[in-house]
Amino acid sequence: SLQQIIKGADQVVDVITQVAAASEEQSSASEQISKNIEAISNVTNESASGVQQIARAAEDLNRLTINLQELVSKFKIEAHSMLSDGKPDQHSTRSKLAYRREKIIGHN
Repeated sequence: SLQQIIKGADQVVDVITQVAAASEEQSSASEQISKNIEAISNVTNESASGVQQIARAAEDLNRLTINLQELVSKFKIEAHSMLSDGKPDQHSTRSKLAYRREKIIGHN
């Protein structure tokens, strides 16, 4: 029966059409996955670069802190160069730095 052969051929064509559509969907999904993986890779590389920049900045800050500590350690401020009201004595040689600081920041 020719009818059964035609019907079987139509079923085969339907299955082939479904397989082709599924393959196309799978290909499209694979392409999207590939694009997403590439985007994740780019973000990961940017993050790694950012972490390296932060590490360099932290090292710079550490060096600056050490330099500042060395500079500050050279100054001596003596407590007896203050007047009885707690303000620096403007005329004492030892308190000129404290007086200038107070004058700069606006405390009279």
